[in-house]
Amino acid sequence: MTPITLRTLERPPYVEQERPPLLILLHGYGSNEQDLMGMAPYLDDRLHITSLRAPLDLGGGYAWYHLSGTLGRLVADTATRAESLSLLQKIVPQIIERTNADPQHVYLMGFSQGCVMAMSVALTLPQMIRGVVALSGYLDDAVLPSVEMDSLRGLAVLWQHGTQDEVLPIELGRAARTWLEQTPLTLSYTEYPIGHSIHPEGFNVIQRWMSEQLG
Repeated sequence: MTPITLRTLERPPYVEQERPPLLILLHGYGSNEQDLMGMAPYLDDRLHITSLRAPLDLGGGYAWYHLSGTLGRLVADTATRAESLSLLQKIVPQIIERTNADPQHVYLMGFSQGCVMAMSVALTLPQMIRGVVALSGYLDDAVLPSVEMDSLRGLAVLWQHGTQDEVLPIELGRAARTWLEQTPLTLSYTEYPIGHSIHPEGFNVIQRWMSEQLG
C-alpha cells in the first residue's frame, strides 16, 4: 500500500533515544507547515516534532477545510473537513511508524482549524493519541455523536482560548470545555485576554505541560 503523504517539516529530538515521543503540529487556515514550527526550538528536547501542511491550496496558504461567512461567524465546509479528518486518520499512524515514535507518547498540537482537526483525530483515535494542545478552536459536531467515552480515559487535553477572539469567539471554546468536562479525559482549560493568537504565558504553560506529559 502506497503511503499517503503531506508536506512536512521535521525537528528530530535533541536527546538521542530509541523510540522518541512524537508531537505533530497542525496549522490554521491560510498558513503552512512553517507556522507552528517556530515553537519547536523551545519545546522539550526529547520530542520528535513533525509539522504538517494542510492539503487544500488557497493560493498563498493552505487549509484543512474551506470556509464561508464572516469573522466571528465562519461556516465550515463539512465535506472538506471530513476528508481532511479521514486523511489525518491514515497519516498519523504512518508518521508514528516512520519516526519510530514511542506509541505511548504521541501528541498533537493544533491552532484554529488545526485545533479542530487535532481534537477530531484524538476523539476518533484515542488509542493512538496521548494528549492534545488545543489552541483557539472548537469541537466538530459531526464527530461527537460517535465518540466512545470510555476510550478517552488516559487522554489529556490542554485547551487555550482568547476572550477577545474575533475569528472563533470564546463561546466556542467554552462550549468545548462544557462537552469535554463530561468525559473521562483530563482537561486543563485556560482563557487569556487576547484575540486569535497564543498568549506568551500560554506558551510557557504549553512548554511545562509537554514536559510534564513526558515525565
